[in-house]
Amino acid sequence: MAALMVLAAVGAWAADDPAAPRGALLELHSCELFAGSCVVSSEAEVAGNYVLRVWRFEDGKIGGVALRGLTVALLERGELNLAVPENRADGAVVYLPKGLRPEQRATLLAWAAQNTAAKPSVKELPLAAQFGANKVSFSAGADVAFTGGTPATCEVGGCGEMLWYEPRGASSSFVVDQLDRSRIVEPLLAMKWMDHGRRTLFVGRFGDPEPTGPAICGAARTASL
Repeated sequence: MAALMVLAAVGAWAADDPAAPRGALLELHSCELFAGSCVVSSEAEVAGNYVLRVWRFEDGKIGGVALRGLTVALLERGELNLAVPENRADGAVVYLPKGLRPEQRATLLAWAAQNTAAKPSVKELPLAAQFGANKVSFSAGADVAFTGGTPATCEVGGCGEMLWYEPRGASSSFVVDQLDRSRIVEPLLAMKWMDHGRRTLFVGRFGDPEPTGPAICGAARTASL
């Protein structure tokens, strides 16, 4: 019953609520998000079946539980391209930071579980999410880590490329960043996922009361970021 109450509270917040959860997000895919049509079509069925999402809460409460300063991550695996929101994951792992109080743990787990169709496994590890002006990074323990940054600037469409996807979860703004390097090893999903140098990373925000449009292909970041 307590878990159901937490899930109900997680699903009930609205962005115009002053206590609504707000913060920064990262979403790393195993396919390119901003690219030419040939690249996207070649990856659509074979390369997009992994996604790692990270939420860092800057403010807000759910069911009276304060979330400021907390981070949670969700790693998913699927048979289909998970950059397509309608495609469902068949396996997932939630990464929670160590040292949470029971009510914080239940709330973060409910938040992550609501964002996946799979029944997730849970790990508690040291989490570190960094958001800089031109560089971002995330790590969960020793085997899950990536870094990324602003790609080279070009006019929209000027590189013969376009935006094909948007973040899977609710976002109030986002940009497409270029992955520097990633190493994700997760035995619970039989996963060894390494990548580098591609535009596979969304960096954005969630919960802001005034959403803004995406900035892509090295354009200046939105005011929210």
